[in-house]
Amino acid sequence: MHRQFILFVGACAVLLAVVLISDRDGLVPQLLLGATTAIFLVYFARRSQVDGRQIACAVIIATAGELVLSIGWGLYSYRHAVIPLYVFPGHGVFYLLAAETALQPVVQRRARTITLFVMTAGSLIAIVSVIAFGDTWGLLWWLAALTLLFRSRNAVLLSACFTYTMLLEWAGTANGNWQWAEIVPYVGLRSANPPAGVGVLYIVLDVLVVLVSSRPGALTPRAEGLHETLGVGAREVA
Repeated sequence: MHRQFILFVGACAVLLAVVLISDRDGLVPQLLLGATTAIFLVYFARRSQVDGRQIACAVIIATAGELVLSIGWGLYSYRHAVIPLYVFPGHGVFYLLAAETALQPVVQRRARTITLFVMTAGSLIAIVSVIAFGDTWGLLWWLAALTLLFRSRNAVLLSACFTYTMLLEWAGTANGNWQWAEIVPYVGLRSANPPAGVGVLYIVLDVLVVLVSSRPGALTPRAEGLHETLGVGAREVA
């Protein structure tokens, strides 16, 4: 793996721990956490092969998703703010992390093995979650994620995305930063905290970013090269 990538992953782990532990009520703490996360994102994005417009697109789409899923639908709620300010740039950090992971030569060489491992682990998690918590909602989400993993030619990107999301969700819910509704509003299905297949949300985010940025003229030459390296494109998930 590239040394810069290892540094990035380690820095992401530190940032995640600091943000979740430091999350507090009040405008000043939220501004500080939001600014810290945004500066972190800009710093590493400028040193990345991933085009900045892809990252910006991920932030915009994810922000719209937060408004719909949390405020509009009520699938989950945050403890210290309606939507904490670190959440918005944080989505960009996670998109960048998944994309950079998929670019690593060692990951590309073992793409099939990694994908099969994630599929197996995700299935086991979903089954255990249904048995232990009656998590039918999480099971449905995992089935959707599994379908996308099967259909994508760049399943390793989506696998990395799913893995990082599950780690984030376990950390955030265990620390009480946010909580998922036990019964899904308007649907009535039971959900664990977090749902077993919650990683599908970031998978869908990545797919949408790829679809938007794959339009003619939407990418710089550097980003087009990245798409070729990753093997991503709208036709893969259609």
